[in-house]
Amino acid sequence: MPGTDGVNYTELKKAIRGYVENDFPTINFTDSSTVWASDDQVATFVQQAEQRIYNSVQFPSLRRNVTGSCSTSNKYLQCPADFLATYSMAIYSYATPTATGTSGAFTIVVSDITGIEVDQAVYGTGIGTGAKVVSLLNTTVTLSVASTATISGTVTFQGKFHYLLNKDVNFIREAYPDPLFTGRPRHYAIFGPNLPALPNELTFLLGPTPNLPYTAELHYYYYPESITTVSSGQTWLGDNFDSVLLYGAIREGYIFIKSEPDLMAKVDEYYKEALSLAKRLGDGMERQDAYRSGQVRYPVR
Repeated sequence: MPGTDGVNYTELKKAIRGYVENDFPTINFTDSSTVWASDDQVATFVQQAEQRIYNSVQFPSLRRNVTGSCSTSNKYLQCPADFLATYSMAIYSYATPTATGTSGAFTIVVSDITGIEVDQAVYGTGIGTGAKVVSLLNTTVTLSVASTATISGTVTFQGKFHYLLNKDVNFIREAYPDPLFTGRPRHYAIFGPNLPALPNELTFLLGPTPNLPYTAELHYYYYPESITTVSSGQTWLGDNFDSVLLYGAIREGYIFIKSEPDLMAKVDEYYKEALSLAKRLGDGMERQDAYRSGQVRYPVR
């Protein structure tokens, strides 16, 4: 049985084989022309258990955060290759042109106004603290705070985060029927594969079509690398909740060897108990604190 300090894949395989009382040897299949790759049956049990667990509990460790770029006048945004489901999507305007300006002035001249809009925060050497864009006139930008020194170099313009609402594709098509109409996106939908060269990669549809090269921040769910293939032999699940992984894999092993019904029922009971505790952690404890939610209290009898 793995200890309370977690389990690596070598220890997990040993425990599974011990419980199931079967070595499940690695097998090489060979015919006259082909040698198939070696396959460890225990790895299949573990991977099936991982998939079941990861689709039953929304652990924060199963989320990733990435940024990408929306293209002006392009209503599509490519999903990450390991994307499974969206947690949230936000966009913000962002630009880093070079700029010049004099100390004490409220205006600066930028090399390019692409991505710059009113109310953006402005940062850079010589830019006053808390400066924002008040207005634009050609390449001249008026700021809310006077410059504190001579400006000559890169200046950063960053807008506020705007979270997009998830909608169906048909809603976006109906709400924004003209793809040439552009503006700040307010909605998104999972469109499906959009590039013939990437038939298995999903794409987001934005509405309306972006009017600026916004930066998109996507928080999303993904499958972490399996404990059976990761080079260290260790994963978050194996380190922090190895019991649900162990009993889930044993359950798959018992199904494979067609174990006795009473043993199947017992290990299924252990697995469900471990899974309920994992859900208590991932879907409960990690989403609240005592300040807002109060401590868990049980009546005294």
